[in-house]
Amino acid sequence: MIKQFVIVITIAYAAHLYFQQATNTLVNTTVLLPSEPHPELNWYLTSGSAVTSTNAPATTPLVTIENILPSKLLSAALSEIQSSITTTTITPNKDSPYLKQSCTLARDGGACGDERWIDFTHEDALRYHDDFKQQNTNTSEKPLIEKDLMEQVILHISKYDLVHVLPHYVSKHVKGVSWRILISTTGHNHQKFHYDSDEGTNYAMKDVPLITPVLSTVTYLSDSGEPTLILDTSQLTNDTIYHPTNAYVSMPKKNKHLAFDSRLFHGSSGPLFVGKEGDVRIAIGTNFHTQRSLETIYSKRHRLMKQYVHRPLEVRSEEATPPIDMRECVAEREDEPVIKPWNTDDNVGDPLRENWTSFQIKTNHQGRSFFASDRYKKSNITMQLPIDWILEQARHDMGCTLSITLERSDFNVSHHRDENYRPKPKIRNKEAKLVAREMLLKRCQIYPDGLLSMNPPLNVNVCPGQLLGSNR
Repeated sequence: MIKQFVIVITIAYAAHLYFQQATNTLVNTTVLLPSEPHPELNWYLTSGSAVTSTNAPATTPLVTIENILPSKLLSAALSEIQSSITTTTITPNKDSPYLKQSCTLARDGGACGDERWIDFTHEDALRYHDDFKQQNTNTSEKPLIEKDLMEQVILHISKYDLVHVLPHYVSKHVKGVSWRILISTTGHNHQKFHYDSDEGTNYAMKDVPLITPVLSTVTYLSDSGEPTLILDTSQLTNDTIYHPTNAYVSMPKKNKHLAFDSRLFHGSSGPLFVGKEGDVRIAIGTNFHTQRSLETIYSKRHRLMKQYVHRPLEVRSEEATPPIDMRECVAEREDEPVIKPWNTDDNVGDPLRENWTSFQIKTNHQGRSFFASDRYKKSNITMQLPIDWILEQARHDMGCTLSITLERSDFNVSHHRDENYRPKPKIRNKEAKLVAREMLLKRCQIYPDGLLSMNPPLNVNVCPGQLLGSNR
C-alpha cells in the first residue's frame, strides 16, 4: 500500500514538473507583430510558362491550373463523392436552419476529411505522363497501378504539381501525397484559418512547432462556395509574426486547381462566397511530403489515453470503385489544362477602400493556431476586404484569382495569454521525434542557406551548417 502511494505521489510530482516546465518555457516567449512591412518571402514555386525579364524561370507564391481533370474522370469523381454525402438540418441558436453535409467514403470507411496517403514520386509523375501518351497508340501498355477511382483522380492531379509547379530540386525529394475531400455548406463554411502541417509531428521538436508540407493544393469540384484566402504571412522565428501585406483570393470554379506555398496562413471565410447559400462546396486538398506524414499513419479520430492510435485507412477492394480507362479519357478530351502562375500584373484594379467590409477570422484550436510557437496565446483576428468588389470580379470572370494589397489597418490581432489553458497532453514517443527530425534534416538538404527561403522557415535552427542546401 505504501509503495503504491509513493508511486502515485511520484507520478503526480512528475506531472507537476512537466506542466511547470512547459508553462515557464512558453511564458518566456515574446510574440511581436511589428508595424514594418513583412520581409519578402523567397518564393520557390515555378512554372514553365512564367519567366522573368531576364528569361529566367519566375518564382511565385501560387499557381492555378484550369481544366486539370478530363471531363469523364471529373464526372466519375463527382458521382463517387456525391453518393457518399448525407445531409442533416442544423438549427443554430441565433440563426435560421441550414443544411449541413457529412461524408463517408465506402472505399475505406473513413470520413471524407480524413487524411489518406499515396506513394508518388517525381519519377512516377513523369511515367504517368508517358503512360497516357503511349496508351493512345499502344493498347497493351499498362498504366501506373491505382487501387481505385479516387487514387486515380489524386495521381492525375498530383502529376501536374510534381512536373510543372514544384522546382525539380524540391520535387525529386517528394515521396508521396496526403489527400482529403473537403465538404462544406456554402455560407456556413467552417474551414478555419491555419498553417498546413503534419499534425502527427506537431510540437514534437521544441525549435520547430509545425512541419509544413513542401506544397499545398486545393482542387475545386464545384462552382459554389467560399474562396480560398491566402495571406502572405508565416511564422518566421519563434518570437515574430509579421502582418500580411497581400491577400490572395482564389474563387472556386469546377475543375480549377490551386497550388500554393505551404508556409502561408490560409483558410476560407463565411462572409465571402459565390453561388447559392446552402449549396454543397466540394474540393480535394492535397499536401506533398518528403516522407509519409504521421497523420496518415495515426488516426486523429481514434485515441486511447489521448495518444495517436495506429489506424491507417486502407482501400477495401470489394467496396472501392475501380479506375476508369484513361485511354478513352485522353482521346475524348477537349479542354487542355491551362497553367497560370500568379503574376501581379493580373490585378484588375485597386478597389476603393471606403467600400471594404470588416469580418472576423476564425482559427484552429480556439484562436491558438496563429501564434504557432505559443499555444497559450489566444488570438482574435479581424480583417477587412473589398468583398463587393471581389464578387463583382467573380461575376465577370468565374474562378478568378485576385491579389489585394493590405495596409497596416486592414489586419488586426488582439491576443491575451491564457495561463489556465492546458493543451491536451500529447505524449510524444520516440517515433514522432525521429520522424520530425528526419523530415527537418531532409529540408536542410533541399533548401538554400537562408532563413526566409526555408520550409518551414524555423528549420534553420536545427540544421547542421554543413547540410544547408547540400543536396540541391
